[in-house]
Amino acid sequence: MLVRVPDYYHHFRCLADRCPHSCCEKWEVVLDTEHVNLYESISGPLGSKLRAAMVQDAEGDVCFALNGNRCPFWDHENLCEIHRQMGEAATSVTCQEHPRFTEDFGPFREITLSASCPAANDLLLGSEAPLRFVEWADDAPAENGDDWLPFLLPLRQQMLDILQDRSHSFYLRLYSFLTLAEQAQTLLDAGMESELPNLTADWTPPASVNGAGLFPAALHLLDGLEILEADWRNLLHRAETIPPADHSSALLERIAVYFAFRYLLKCVNDGDLLSRAQLVVFAVLTVEQLAAVCGLSEALRRFSCEIEHNEENVSALLEAFCYGEAFSLPRFFQTLVQ
Repeated sequence: MLVRVPDYYHHFRCLADRCPHSCCEKWEVVLDTEHVNLYESISGPLGSKLRAAMVQDAEGDVCFALNGNRCPFWDHENLCEIHRQMGEAATSVTCQEHPRFTEDFGPFREITLSASCPAANDLLLGSEAPLRFVEWADDAPAENGDDWLPFLLPLRQQMLDILQDRSHSFYLRLYSFLTLAEQAQTLLDAGMESELPNLTADWTPPASVNGAGLFPAALHLLDGLEILEADWRNLLHRAETIPPADHSSALLERIAVYFAFRYLLKCVNDGDLLSRAQLVVFAVLTVEQLAAVCGLSEALRRFSCEIEHNEENVSALLEAFCYGEAFSLPRFFQTLVQ
């Protein structure tokens, strides 16, 4: 199977006990069946502690109950007790895979490193070069992909190219990115996906529009979602009153490409390309807004923690883009031409 990753993927190293925002804190560790069975069989004090820590959450998943917002196996040296005593293979799949987001599309697999992770965040924002992607073939068997994939892949590449065309201002690129997504959605809705390559070949930049923008409605929308950290709402409220700061357009571009790579192809599941393109632009504009309060890296980390790791929050945003007048395309466009 073909595997595709961002160009900094192989430079990732877990910070372990040096991590300033450990994934062993605040998040419950959901356990896979294989490791639940393993932990049930462990003898001695560690086995007793493992079994005592396992609980069933509201969704029916088995997880480790947090102890003072810490994983019970995150020890006083900020290292994993299970890893130290039994090795990495004894840690759950969740722990082994974090901060990787993996999407299987049949003939290929795409992996991103979550910007919620400080080490991954530093890699993403540690360069102003255009973000590229590398690929290789592994031994996993390839499967048939969705019939749309041959048409969506060149479309996504065209959308990434638009984001990375530095001959235009960054906001104009976002505007163009959304306009192309809108035109592509029209074809998808009409069952004319085979015309997508022609659309990408013939597309030209859009004109301007009038109307209200996204903010502060975007911050109010986020305020109403589920939260991970209590001070997230305080950050959103502070961002309402502080003018956006200037940030490197090259870094904002890398953030946009990160989100576009992660989300656009997921439209094979439901046919909704446009809402995911709006999610990309919403994410980068919101991170830019929050960065005036806490800096670009921290704004991106917090957004990723609160949104990307909560599927219900992602779904709520996609629904708002589909049905909420405050998040219609004209609102996006006006924000980008102000």
